[in-house]
Amino acid sequence: MENRKQNTKRPPKRYWVKKLHKYISVMFIAIVFVITIVNVIKKDSDMSERENRMLAKSPAISFDEITSGRFMENYETYKSDQFIARDFWIAFKTQLDSLCGKNYSNGVYKGKKGYLIEDAVKPDEENLKKNIDAINKLADNQTAKVYTMIVPNAVAVLSDLLPPFAPVRSQEQDLGNFRLSLSENVTDIDVTETLKNHKNEQLYYHTDHHWTSRGAYYSFLTAAEFLGIENNGMNYATYKVCSDFVGTMASTSGYTGKKDTIEVFIPTDSSVQYIVNYVEEQKKTASLYQSEKLESYDKYAFFFGGNSPIIRISTTASTGKNLLVLKDSYANCFLPFLIPYYDEIVVIDPRYYYDDIYSEITSQNITEILFLYNANTFLEDNSISGIFTQYE
Repeated sequence: MENRKQNTKRPPKRYWVKKLHKYISVMFIAIVFVITIVNVIKKDSDMSERENRMLAKSPAISFDEITSGRFMENYETYKSDQFIARDFWIAFKTQLDSLCGKNYSNGVYKGKKGYLIEDAVKPDEENLKKNIDAINKLADNQTAKVYTMIVPNAVAVLSDLLPPFAPVRSQEQDLGNFRLSLSENVTDIDVTETLKNHKNEQLYYHTDHHWTSRGAYYSFLTAAEFLGIENNGMNYATYKVCSDFVGTMASTSGYTGKKDTIEVFIPTDSSVQYIVNYVEEQKKTASLYQSEKLESYDKYAFFFGGNSPIIRISTTASTGKNLLVLKDSYANCFLPFLIPYYDEIVVIDPRYYYDDIYSEITSQNITEILFLYNANTFLEDNSISGIFTQYE
């Protein structure tokens, strides 16, 4: 009888704890196995719409790549970019870090007033020197006037919104060093103080690395003085085209920030008409804006539909001036302010352009050349010098 009672006794607590640990271990192994299998069989994605960038592809295997260590470095980047449910895991990790008091994720600071602020990059010294040499050579050998306008990012202008004691690189110093390296035949347009004087207005988006049309407007007023643009006191009407813009830094970092409004500035006293020719896309339009992009994740692509290798804008301005703009996406919301003051504006993005730049300068009778970039892109760029050296 006593033996029967002993047999019906419930197992001790440690038995259930041990069993629970076993179940958790099995589940964990099963989840890791499933994730591994899915990552192996899933098709690679070409682009991240949320981050507005191309994703890394599987690196080629070669003896040199393996022995140099580049293969493993590129492979890690590839697996990180192509990992299943990547956006979810980034957001999950960021939330855990936030609970631990961290305010920096994937190169983005969680700043004050709902701002996500991209960190300042370290210049790529080798490519930067090549780019500066190419710009200087162009200015020294062309009759067209050459201008540079490298726009500081929010990290330099809105530094008071960064987390306390954030170890940020001085972008202003990097830009200062760049300007000291320019030829005397290059006119640099520095809009840093202009932007700082208006920093209490929304000059940058809260969750995107781009500046706003308002930031571009104030910078245009400064640039106009250098470009010899007269009657630049033109009146503008502002229109809000969307109020729910969430940009790429939210996706990159996993942080949530304040949703943004996208504005456009439309001149009220200009009768200049224009045609926009997307050369490689073989598309012409009488609008600078593509409203359908407001339905996509990358709403900033509302301006010119995003980035194209080459765009030619023909106007009825009759000023005798033709402008070539070599640029990144910061220029997209700046270009509309230039329309009334040039007969032709050729817009080239060197990251996607592979044709003869000198032929373009000659055939379009270019009188002025403007390099317009945001600082982070320019300081790391590896494409500018290439379009000027490949035909020498």
